[in-house]
Amino acid sequence: MKRCALLVAAGRGTRMNKDLPKQFLPLLGEPVLVHTLRHFYRSGIEITLVLNTDFIPDWNEKRSELADVPNHQIVAGGQTRSESVLNGLRSLPTDSLCGIHDAVRPVLDSAFILRLFDAAEKFGNAVPVIPLKDSLRRISDSQNPAVPREEFRIVQTPQVFSTKQLLEAYAKVNYPTFTDEASIFEAAGHRIHLEPGSEINLKITVPGDLLLAAQLIRYSPH
Repeated sequence: MKRCALLVAAGRGTRMNKDLPKQFLPLLGEPVLVHTLRHFYRSGIEITLVLNTDFIPDWNEKRSELADVPNHQIVAGGQTRSESVLNGLRSLPTDSLCGIHDAVRPVLDSAFILRLFDAAEKFGNAVPVIPLKDSLRRISDSQNPAVPREEFRIVQTPQVFSTKQLLEAYAKVNYPTFTDEASIFEAAGHRIHLEPGSEINLKITVPGDLLLAAQLIRYSPH
């Protein structure tokens, strides 16, 4: 089955307090996005990039100035993450496996990516997760009880699905209310297969994450 990657980069990254969205911020001299693109390219996966329409002209100009940016098609994003993913899915072959990935997760490698695609072929989908290390408390109006961290997992991307089945799932549920594709897929009646994630699969959210990502990339296998 053909393997495709849908890199979601349609957000504005307001928590970074920067003029540029975080996917375009410099990381080791290149935009964060370029590092992510290269990992999927090295894995032999066809790439589609979902961008906010306001930034498509700027990205097309920027990519022409950069060296060795992998080939990719561009799709305009929507008002929400789920709408952006749906726009991207509609551009892909329905008989494909699609790995949906946050473009601002630039610290991963081919072995990790390919393991998730292989698992999706075997189990129907694959969602990477990692265990929590810290204690948890549930906050309510008047209480803050401890909850067992062993019962919870942190969800990462790429999340890999059959493109056809995920499109069908979008058609069945009120997708704008969900924050990731696994939740949409599950709400449509599918069981989610969890795969071990990666401790270094950092999502860049706040300024300090850029410094950490730079160190992880320097000392991580490609």
